[in-house]
Amino acid sequence: MRSPDNMTDSVYRRGGHGPGAEDPGTADLQAADLEAADLEAADLEAADLEAADLEAARGAAARGADPAPDDLAVSVVGRLFRLAPRLMDLQDLGARQYGLGFARGRVLWALHASGPVLMRALGQALGISPRTVTGLVDALEADGWVTRSPHPVDRRATIISITPAADAALARLREHYEGLAHDLLGDLSHDDLARCRAVITTLEERLDEVVSKRVAALGPVPGPVTDATA
Repeated sequence: MRSPDNMTDSVYRRGGHGPGAEDPGTADLQAADLEAADLEAADLEAADLEAADLEAARGAAARGADPAPDDLAVSVVGRLFRLAPRLMDLQDLGARQYGLGFARGRVLWALHASGPVLMRALGQALGISPRTVTGLVDALEADGWVTRSPHPVDRRATIISITPAADAALARLREHYEGLAHDLLGDLSHDDLARCRAVITTLEERLDEVVSKRVAALGPVPGPVTDATA
């Protein structure tokens, strides 16, 4: 004859409880954890695939055939688009080497050219708001690239100066930038380079106006046609 304890244990086991059984709440949590882990793994795999796809697309675009070789205007613009991602990578060189993004780099190059300057004047020179320039200067100061000092007369004004470490970093970047330019174009004739610069200058002068006109002429792009009764 079983003892009351044994009978109780048997009832617990049949009901899914007791020391010999798994708590349903624990099982649910374990299942949820497994599901979350599977979803996380799937998300990571999807992100890796997306990054690989983007890199493959970039490589394919760089190697792509000219879509309109006989139409020189279309051909030139197409080649500029294919070059753009690679040129953006070059712009990020400072970010990779020194932790400087494009916006911070603009501040440092401006200070490198001007010397110590009022923060207000720095923002005006860069065409950015006081709030934005303050945030950039805060970050640069925290990383040791710039210093703040009080104005000798106006106590409300702050003077921003570049540090020796920033000067050295910019000098090294400029050296490599100039070396890259000569490696790419140094064997071209002066006349070819002058024509190339003239064409690029024309593109810079026309770009905003032409794009604005084309966007206005294009109007809203219609979406896919859907069945309203579906």
